[in-house]
Amino acid sequence: MSFTFRLMLRDIRSGDLLTLLLALVISVGTVTSIGLFIDRLQLSFEQESANLLAADRLVRSDDAIDTSWIEQASKQDLQFAERTSFTTMMFANNALQLSQLSAVTDDYPLKGAYLVDEALFGTGQAFTGTPEPGTVWVSSRLASLLNITLGDAVEVGDVTLTVSKFLVRDPGSTTSSFAISPRAVMNMADLAATNVIIPGSRVRYSLLLAGDRENLTQYEEWLLPQLQEGQRWRTPTQKGDRIGDTIGRAESFLLLAGTLAVVMSGVAMALASARFVKRHLMQVAILKTLGATPALLGKVFLQQLVALFIVGALVGLGTGWLIQEAIASLLSSLMSTALPAPSVSSLWLGTATGLISMLVFCLPLMSHLIKISPLSVLQPNAKIEFNGVVIYIIGFIGMYALMCLYTKGFLLPSIMTIAIAGIALLVASIGWIAFKLGRSLTSGATSGWQIGLASLYRRLVPNLFQLLVFTLIIMLTLILVGVKSSLIADWQQQLPEDAPNHYLFNVQANQIESINEKTQALGVEQSDWFPMVRGRVVVANDVTIESMYPDGRGEPELYDRELNLTWSDSIGEGNELVEGDFSAEGLSVEQRAATEAGLEMGDVLTLNIGGNRVTLPITSIRKVDWGSMQPNFYLILPKSVLEDYPANFVSSWYVSDSNAQNFYQTMANFPTVSILNVGDVLEQVQTIIGQLSKAIQLVLLCILSAGALVLLASVRSTLEERLEEGALLRVLGARGALVRQALLVEFGALGFFAGLIAAVGAEACLYGLQVFVFKAEANFHPLLWLLGPGIGVMVITTIGLVASRTVLKVPPMLLLRDLS
Repeated sequence: MSFTFRLMLRDIRSGDLLTLLLALVISVGTVTSIGLFIDRLQLSFEQESANLLAADRLVRSDDAIDTSWIEQASKQDLQFAERTSFTTMMFANNALQLSQLSAVTDDYPLKGAYLVDEALFGTGQAFTGTPEPGTVWVSSRLASLLNITLGDAVEVGDVTLTVSKFLVRDPGSTTSSFAISPRAVMNMADLAATNVIIPGSRVRYSLLLAGDRENLTQYEEWLLPQLQEGQRWRTPTQKGDRIGDTIGRAESFLLLAGTLAVVMSGVAMALASARFVKRHLMQVAILKTLGATPALLGKVFLQQLVALFIVGALVGLGTGWLIQEAIASLLSSLMSTALPAPSVSSLWLGTATGLISMLVFCLPLMSHLIKISPLSVLQPNAKIEFNGVVIYIIGFIGMYALMCLYTKGFLLPSIMTIAIAGIALLVASIGWIAFKLGRSLTSGATSGWQIGLASLYRRLVPNLFQLLVFTLIIMLTLILVGVKSSLIADWQQQLPEDAPNHYLFNVQANQIESINEKTQALGVEQSDWFPMVRGRVVVANDVTIESMYPDGRGEPELYDRELNLTWSDSIGEGNELVEGDFSAEGLSVEQRAATEAGLEMGDVLTLNIGGNRVTLPITSIRKVDWGSMQPNFYLILPKSVLEDYPANFVSSWYVSDSNAQNFYQTMANFPTVSILNVGDVLEQVQTIIGQLSKAIQLVLLCILSAGALVLLASVRSTLEERLEEGALLRVLGARGALVRQALLVEFGALGFFAGLIAAVGAEACLYGLQVFVFKAEANFHPLLWLLGPGIGVMVITTIGLVASRTVLKVPPMLLLRDLS
């Protein structure tokens, strides 16, 4: 053991062991910092989204909540609350109004807060309590329609309640699809006495849960097998919802960033391991001439690696923890909520990355190192005879396994692996052709640029490997830049500042002109008016829906419920014709709904509309941008089919804060019109998107910093050969300018080819990520084709310039003696 540590001390003094230790610290530290920060961001996003849900989890049911569910929540140490939502008539001052009423328990909401006010049409203040028994909170619109104010009495069924506050926002109201009537909130203690819920009433029961994530997961596993038709388990980041899709894409990006950190860490360890082994060739040969056996050498190096791993992992974990704290501190001023504390359990990824990197890169090289012949003392240029390709394939497999563990799947690692493998083949092919062509053009080289190009082929294998490393780092950088830009641009496009934030329902044809006149005077922007007629698909291609789904479960959304049907002369904003003829006398079906139901052009559907059956073929398929906030429909029928049915109209509106009070007061003149205000939801989503964008930029910066370190390590791995060549040129009389030019040309050529190939690989990889991971349209990224070669030439030639300054400043003989 003492012999081992004496060798380690010698290696530390020479700097050989420090290089490997630094690579290990960078590997563990980078992955740890990214992993911890990503974990904190994901927890923060979930908490932000939970404010929209008013809980961490929610069970929604068409029937009353089973008492056993509440008992189990209590056993799991979960907080719980209940909400019962229904539509009912409210009476006051000889006026009546259909209202959306929610009865809540005292613990509601578990997350977020109400916005309430004491002034009509006020902006509201946060309030975490609930209405006291005997009181009710009503929206300003409902108060206007009933002509009531604070302190007035309203009747709900058999109970009289006192208005105590004006309701601005209910944090959980977004979970109700019926929230188009004026809203009100009462205490659950008063609900039974109202006697308004009778058999057949349309009621939505909700059980809200909050608590430790592990307990929530256990509760979910217990509950899901018991859910029946009309019962649903919901999470804050539910896929398919606007906020769920947005956060889902952000989490995919963060997983991608973490995966790239794993790849770059593996590259850093591979480079450092190769350099460590190369620097120890002579040492091992000398030890063997002094009688050291392979077993002794194996024991020595194994002890060194174990000690190195323990020290490097501890320093790397500590460094990673400090880095993510620094990043979180920088981001704290940009976020509306504090980031949750990092989880110690997330440290496993950094530790595993360092361990696997050492196992798959260091150990195979060390095992071959101890087999070197003692004759190498007399042959300083001797090489280790081993199959480097096999070692790096083993390392590649190890990195792939680690990526799969990290992402908990195979799709993202597979896309990255295929892209890297393809780039490796492309680099080998293009590099060999380009380097060989450079040699043929520089026969009898005398100028700096000729010597630089000739050097590319003279060190063919090292240069090809370095070209691959440069290409991978630049490609990973371009992928992150491309994905970040695409995501943020997509989010901003989804939610422009003037996106419609109100919907008007139940508008009659004779009301449209009057509403238009009054709102135009206010300067309120609106979309087109769309007629709506209710109908249901009952037969598809001569097969009844009932026979296709006899138990009434698993039906596609197109068949599951009554739909809002419409007609239109034009395809409308937010719709794109995918196939067929929109103006034909048939059905136009939304693309996703058609795919889910297995429908194609020419298929025939029969609809029940007002008791009449209408059979039509599918003559067009539309792609609908549901994020446009315009009224959109699964099915659009010919006007000739629907015009004889009674219809009400819908439109979407953008109402600014300055116009809100006047708009609501104006719409109070139309008591039968229902208004759905989604402005608060959009505002919260925009806040989350803004935080996501800032967080992603910081993650990108952290990854790019790690990439720069790996890039520097790559250059240092072959710098000695270039320094030796530069020194020899100076010994032979070459001027410093010639040596500098040769190095710059060599590095510049490597940078240009690496950047160009990286752009190709990044474009291909982005296609796979956008289509298969982010579920978005693939876009071409012309900027990457400029950034790739530009970054390659600028960064790598800069490093080459620094290297040439070393050659020029140090006397040639001294430099050769240090390199020997």
